[in-house]
Amino acid sequence: MLKALVSIILTISALLLNLQGIASHPAIPKDGVLLKYGSAANNQYMDLFMPADVGDTADVVVAIHGGSWLSGDQSSFDEYARQAADYGFVGVSVDHRKLSNNTRALGMNDDIFAAVSEVRNYLHAKGITPGKMIIAGHSSGAHLALLYAYSHYQDSPIPIAFVTACSAPSDLTLFVRGEQKNNNGYYLLTALANENITAATIDGAEAKAALAKINPIDLVTPDVPPTILVHGDQDELVPYENSTQLYEALQANGVDAELITYEGQGHFIRSAPEEMQQERLDLMLAWAEKYL
Repeated sequence: MLKALVSIILTISALLLNLQGIASHPAIPKDGVLLKYGSAANNQYMDLFMPADVGDTADVVVAIHGGSWLSGDQSSFDEYARQAADYGFVGVSVDHRKLSNNTRALGMNDDIFAAVSEVRNYLHAKGITPGKMIIAGHSSGAHLALLYAYSHYQDSPIPIAFVTACSAPSDLTLFVRGEQKNNNGYYLLTALANENITAATIDGAEAKAALAKINPIDLVTPDVPPTILVHGDQDELVPYENSTQLYEALQANGVDAELITYEGQGHFIRSAPEEMQQERLDLMLAWAEKYL
């Protein structure tokens, strides 16, 4: 019954979004290239920005926007892709299908894989060999960045150097069990996992198995890529403990990890003071020197 209700809600959401975006086409980004990597009508686009002095090989930064797995598109993260190009990387901002398209977390993960494959193919067609990739995201995009990095570190079309996750839901069960428990979170878990997850079923074998496939903290092994976590300690949407617990799990497995805490900051870290933003950028550039 619950899965049917979620399906109805998501179908209505998809209809409304499609009506809003009917016959729409993403704008070609200024100084960039609009690429299509799948057949979905209003999703599966990405904006790509080339560095001014690109050579025969190039490393790549892939950025994934947030939006609660329901909304948003690649244009909202163009600024980060452009910034990556300014620092000499191929910068890519990726959109993906969403819950509003009746796409679950594993389907979104498949989209990121397809997008990375298309980036590789595009660069090859330009005579450029991709080097390694930094994958980054915010909020639901950070969840997908972690999910991709921890599930595709062996077969990613462009090898993963490290992952950066800002305000990441790394343990989805904290939406219903954590400090900010919300019973509506069961609808979200059901939709993402494509499994009937309620207070009565969440500890059952089927729910655990479904969540283990999409829960980044459950995918941690000694082999996952190095990870930078950034989180505001006053985040009221995605509890800060998502990042503290993932950091502890990474350390326990011997994975190189850093946790940057934005003290006194909430979920939307774009509004954090400039010195906090600079700390994140400096660490990413230092890790680029270390891992690329």
